[in-house]
Amino acid sequence: LPWPDRKSRRGRPKTIDTSGHACLNPLCTYFAIADPAIHALVSNGCRGKQRIRYFKCQACGGCRTSRFGTPLYWLKTPLARITMVMTAMSEGVDISAATRIFDHHHTTITRWIERCGHHSERLHERLFHLALSIGHLQLDELVTKVKQDAERIWVWTAVAAQSKLILALHIGRRSSADAHQLLHQVWQRLTPDSIPIFTSDGLNQYFYGKIAHFGFWDKPPRARKHHWFPDVRLQYAQLRKRRRGWRVSFLYSIIRLGSRHVIRSGLKALSLTGKVQTAFVECANLTLRELIAPLSRRTWSIAFDRHHLRLHIQWRLAYYHFCRPHQSLTTPIRGPSKRRYRTPVMAANLVRKRWSVQDLLQLP
Repeated sequence: LPWPDRKSRRGRPKTIDTSGHACLNPLCTYFAIADPAIHALVSNGCRGKQRIRYFKCQACGGCRTSRFGTPLYWLKTPLARITMVMTAMSEGVDISAATRIFDHHHTTITRWIERCGHHSERLHERLFHLALSIGHLQLDELVTKVKQDAERIWVWTAVAAQSKLILALHIGRRSSADAHQLLHQVWQRLTPDSIPIFTSDGLNQYFYGKIAHFGFWDKPPRARKHHWFPDVRLQYAQLRKRRRGWRVSFLYSIIRLGSRHVIRSGLKALSLTGKVQTAFVECANLTLRELIAPLSRRTWSIAFDRHHLRLHIQWRLAYYHFCRPHQSLTTPIRGPSKRRYRTPVMAANLVRKRWSVQDLLQLP
């Protein structure tokens, strides 16, 4: 039963928004309920020099800070300072350069990045799970180095062509198992009835990952066992390149699944040119190289190991999705501004407004 229906109508009305927060007492009736229309949380004042807000559960009497479940929990640095440092780190500033600019120790900045990376990873998993319906998806990979590994590391990405949303990201080698892990993330975040049109480069590992995740089991007539069949709605094209030295001399496309006519008509229905191309994922990879210092070419700012690289990328990914407006997603509106700047999650209809870095850090 909602707490407003149980409590007395006397007293001061609730004015502080408590959405996203919950009572963490396992013995409480409203344990882990984050809906403000149901739970019994109210504001319990602000404390400390930073004026950190506390919430109290009227059902059990428990009290907890509003920073619980955020990267700011147990941090003594002011919120404005952390926001400034993390914004600079999201725009391609290296840790060593941030140490000289903001006069913080490099271990402190590394710990902030680790907290924000885990926070962003949980946010993407919660927001994207079985929630996206995408018409066209482009796949590609970029190469980088880390200090603890002598071999090259590949960052696999899947980008939605219309919303510019980086749907999935995987760090590993250039093998079939890594392609399967990338396609598994895509399969987990798409709605059950959504099968987009796939395009990629000439890497064959993508083909086996798609037919392994988008299909069904069936027993043909006169067969002893069930066989795995790829979905008939699956459309997949590859853009292959012929190089002469370091330059691309010739481009051609092949259809691996489906038909060329269906792919062309499906892309035109999405207000695209209808040609098989990977331009959107190439631009997204270039944006990642600009925002993330360890991914820059010919740099000394490489990550320590694969784990730190993943946390770097996850935080920059949240900044790219929620805070940084995309120029190609700008829409004209009536009014003095004449245009509305949108982020990829706004274009995908997942959020309604552009978030600030402070909003992203304070989200539980």
